[in-house]
Amino acid sequence: MKKVRILFFLVVIMVNLGYGKIEGNTGLYTLTTNDTTLVITGNNIWVREYPKTGEVVFTLNDGAVCRVLEKGEEQIIRGNKDFWYKIEHSGKIGWVFGSQTSIKQNADFKNFEPFLEYFLQTSFFGKKIDSLIHFRAPMIIDFIHKDIGFYRLYNPGAACVLNQSYDNYSAIMPKVDIPVFFAEELPKEGFCEKSPGPDGVYYKRIDSLPRYLEMDEVFEMEKIDIPSNYKDGLKVKVNVVDKKWIIKTMYFIVADNKWWLVVIDDCDCSA
Repeated sequence: MKKVRILFFLVVIMVNLGYGKIEGNTGLYTLTTNDTTLVITGNNIWVREYPKTGEVVFTLNDGAVCRVLEKGEEQIIRGNKDFWYKIEHSGKIGWVFGSQTSIKQNADFKNFEPFLEYFLQTSFFGKKIDSLIHFRAPMIIDFIHKDIGFYRLYNPGAACVLNQSYDNYSAIMPKVDIPVFFAEELPKEGFCEKSPGPDGVYYKRIDSLPRYLEMDEVFEMEKIDIPSNYKDGLKVKVNVVDKKWIIKTMYFIVADNKWWLVVIDDCDCSA
């Protein structure tokens, strides 16, 4: 009987501390109903009356600490897949999207496709993506990390070289309303010969970014210069195939818990 009383006492303590009331896992740590907090990341972040379409009831700025009252449903907004959270701040209550908080979901391979689809629809399909990058247009600058930068590979002759300002190629990419995605696949052929597979967007995890020929002095193959604190980030190669040909090859990397465009490879098969 004494052991039973001790066990019951421990259970009561655990419940009062918030254990045993788990509502879900954010990917960073487990939420409980008792005084769990999050921190706002970014300025002028909207807090809504209810998720998705609710009226904006107040805004919060970077560093604001909020108490989490409830974890809502998952949604994809601007390529970010995350949960809604009901929060309380200074006596005011509302809903904030997780990607704008400290408990946002980790950027990983499982949420790459929603990001990629958003990127393609806003900055690729039906657009002159090369011109957008050259002129640093707002819609594309959102996908380029300020400390990593953007790189382009192309071959003005027989060798594939690096050039960050090349903008001679400015064809409008085809308009695709509902792209077909092929995860963990790259097309067979499509570079110098037509691909036997279907058109669509192929993407696959890779270990390293492509190399280029350094022609100024050493004439050796060099690595893309990624800052050391980002070089180990998850990397993905993307091939867009249209009418059996690869029309664009792009590389993305995870940095600061987000996906970023880092390389466009426009080298053709003569390189």
